[in-house]
Amino acid sequence: MKNDNLKFKIFVIFLILLSTFYFLLFSSVLADEPGGDDFVYLFHLYYDNDQLFADRDFEFKYDVIPEEFKSEILVTQFPFKGEVINFKNEVAASFLFDPRKGDRGFLKGKVAVKAPYIPDADKVYFYDNQGNQLLTFFVGESSFCDDDGICNVEKGENEQTCSNDCKAIPTTDDQRPATDGEGLSGMAWTLIILVLASIGAGGWYFWRKRKMVEHVQEDQFTNKLG
Repeated sequence: MKNDNLKFKIFVIFLILLSTFYFLLFSSVLADEPGGDDFVYLFHLYYDNDQLFADRDFEFKYDVIPEEFKSEILVTQFPFKGEVINFKNEVAASFLFDPRKGDRGFLKGKVAVKAPYIPDADKVYFYDNQGNQLLTFFVGESSFCDDDGICNVEKGENEQTCSNDCKAIPTTDDQRPATDGEGLSGMAWTLIILVLASIGAGGWYFWRKRKMVEHVQEDQFTNKLG
């Protein structure tokens, strides 16, 4: 019986360690992954003595990449500015940046500037540190929300991504629609399966141990009768 108790303790410890390992692994993966709706513009520019130009070495002057936008940490008191303009000609977002990255000796060269992605963006304006407009990028081709007053769900428009086209309809708690999330990831399903498997294995072990104890008790009772 002592050996059975020792095996049981080792088995329980193994299940706990296994579940903890996969929980920590799953948590770290979620922490490293950007949100499903997080994107930024990456503009390829050329800086030349306080002037900005589109970098001619790039076929596409900007990219849209999956990343959470974070404001640039500035070390200058006179940063450049950018504005994202939507199809309704409104300023949807603005951002500050320093093309010299704090290096006063940098007078000309390639620079990459990130800006927050806006689903209904039409263009992006770039200004120098005096407020003079230097450059305009048209980004409408990468926007799926067109501010046409029609909620095109098949294009990805919804209340969160395209509020100008998809107006929220007031609902009660009983009428509130289910969320349209993307569902659980493969790692989440793996964790769930492992936890269920661990519970099943633990239940099987308890059942097997109980049967063994009942069998021993029956044998002892039979021996006493004999």
